[in-house]
Amino acid sequence: MTFELPPARDLHDAASTSPALPACEASARLADLATLAAAILQAPVGVVAACDDERVSILAGHGVEGGPRQLSRDHLIVRTWEQHTPLLVLPDMPADPRCGARFYAGVALRGRAGQRLGTLAVFAHERREAPGQDQLDALVRLARIAATLLEQRHLERRALIVSQAGEQAREAVLVGDRHGRVRWQNRAAEQLFGSLLAGQPLFSLFPLRLQSDQDIAQAWLSGRIEGSQHLRIVAPDGSLRLLDATRSTWRYGPDRGVTLVLHDITEAAHQRAQLDRLAHYDSLTGLPNRNALLDALERHPDWGVALFAIDRFKWINDGLGHVVGDRVLQAVADRLQANADADACLARVGGDVFAVACSDARLAACEHDATSDAAMVPALVRNLEQTLRVRGHEINIDVSVGIALRADVRGQGDLLASADLALNRAKSAGGRQVCRYQAAMRTDALTRRDLDRDLRRAYAQGEFELHYQPQVELGTGRICGAEALLRWRHPQRGMVPAGDFIDLLARSPLGAEVGAWVLKRACQDAAKWPDPDTSVSINLFPAQLAESLVAEVQMALAAAGLPAERLELEITETIALTQDSAGAEALAALRSRGVNLAFDDFGTGYASLSMLRRFRIDRVKIDRSFVSGMLDNGEDAAIVRWILMLARALGLRVVAEGVEDMPQAAWLHDHGCEEAQGYLYAPALDAAALQTRLLAQQAEMAHG
Repeated sequence: MTFELPPARDLHDAASTSPALPACEASARLADLATLAAAILQAPVGVVAACDDERVSILAGHGVEGGPRQLSRDHLIVRTWEQHTPLLVLPDMPADPRCGARFYAGVALRGRAGQRLGTLAVFAHERREAPGQDQLDALVRLARIAATLLEQRHLERRALIVSQAGEQAREAVLVGDRHGRVRWQNRAAEQLFGSLLAGQPLFSLFPLRLQSDQDIAQAWLSGRIEGSQHLRIVAPDGSLRLLDATRSTWRYGPDRGVTLVLHDITEAAHQRAQLDRLAHYDSLTGLPNRNALLDALERHPDWGVALFAIDRFKWINDGLGHVVGDRVLQAVADRLQANADADACLARVGGDVFAVACSDARLAACEHDATSDAAMVPALVRNLEQTLRVRGHEINIDVSVGIALRADVRGQGDLLASADLALNRAKSAGGRQVCRYQAAMRTDALTRRDLDRDLRRAYAQGEFELHYQPQVELGTGRICGAEALLRWRHPQRGMVPAGDFIDLLARSPLGAEVGAWVLKRACQDAAKWPDPDTSVSINLFPAQLAESLVAEVQMALAAAGLPAERLELEITETIALTQDSAGAEALAALRSRGVNLAFDDFGTGYASLSMLRRFRIDRVKIDRSFVSGMLDNGEDAAIVRWILMLARALGLRVVAEGVEDMPQAAWLHDHGCEEAQGYLYAPALDAAALQTRLLAQQAEMAHG
């Protein structure tokens, strides 16, 4: 924007017709200086221009119409901005069509640091003689005053911006004087501390009794240490707040003080504490979790660890419900806490498994004297196995323990993983055992891993096959059925003994796939047998006992064209004990469709009777361990007689396993056993050999 020089008139008239001065005192003084400058050089126009944000504007003037305005880039003041040194006098310029000025005298206004602030300039519309030195000296003196006023204006502007920003800031801001008393606060500070802050001692707002480290807090508040600090205060509502505080020193001339910027991090700290608790504590029991246990083991290089697991905890969850199961876990945690001490770390590391970490000496004490006060593990087990009363139920639990001493695993792997290997060994031994880790356990685990990998390869490459052991009627010797037995023909090792891989396959997820293959192949083979009354028995893997078993069996029967009555599914007590209701319901559904169910290895466990009630079955199989000893051992004979008596009472058929000689067969027949299988009749035969045997039997019966 440009301006026109007013017509020539006397100084009094020009001053009287100037626009009203701004209310700000600094602006009024600048206008006075512009008027004095014009009077000294006897010019009609005097202005004070300033540079704000790279824009040149007229702040105050004499003989200028309108208020403050921005100047265009081609205005004389802007064009000559860099030429002032600091004085620039142009007494006889060519006529400027934009501003009409032919005379110009201006002084560059600079701050104390030398920065360019603006220009004090006078204009005339006609040429003039060069001003005298006295006039120029007076103009320079006025310029110094104008520079001071401009610098003050800049400081006031900056202070206003800072004040407005501080007032609206979310952080609380406190400004204290040299005596440490509050002189200014923003709205956030008033909300945080209350409105009565002015004049209060600044540091009295942060009582030392509330601080986590009083010495550090006092040193920081007094300025002896730098950096930020976390401080606690009591808010007006009585709540305890945590603040992230930063401190800076302000100076203005000889005066100085301190400014505190405070950020309320109470909620964030609570969230971090909650996340930290979730990361290191179990939400159900309140005990430290696996992460916290690992931290404790890292801090104590001489500690070992014992893992406590509740045997058959699944029974509690399935039978009494998860609410009761959770309460049992909480009760176990309570008992562990009540009987541990500060020299041990307790943790829940997953499911029903708890850990106790302490010195090797305390964990190993049970091996020398389980009744000793120093024997921590036996004492904890005895306490855990006392009767629990939970939501109206009396519950007795058994506990298996796996111990890994630091001395046993040093340099051989992870301590917790070693304890887990020992726990698995304790559980596989029947439960309610205390087992200490040995290096051979890791070797066995690695062997099982390699075997599992080989089994997956064998299944993918079709190395499995089925053999069948005939089951005969003791009264006639007729083959009435056959048990399908899985065999592995290894390309290098030949036929792998079943004992080397069946147990691992039963525990592997691969068991479900292999079991489905066995089911399909056995149904196909049985459908080819010449006698339509010959049944086929199949051992189920644990992973097969699920809701999907019903569809799996029906598809196998339909694909082979085998009647459901010719299929028998065998389950062991171990499988039955670990199944939930879905497995029992699947077997019940299959039995209702005509499929027969058998209980294998009957009598080898203590839960057989309860399993007979849970799983509706058609036949029980007497385990070979009783058959082999029944002629020489009165207890084995009593067990076999009891099984036969129970089966008759319940209307169940019975087959005896492992019959190897005629005296055994005769004894069984005399005591009412109907069927048997074993080497007396035939070992396991491949499908072709069994087919030949069945055809020969059929021919004999035809000629009989």
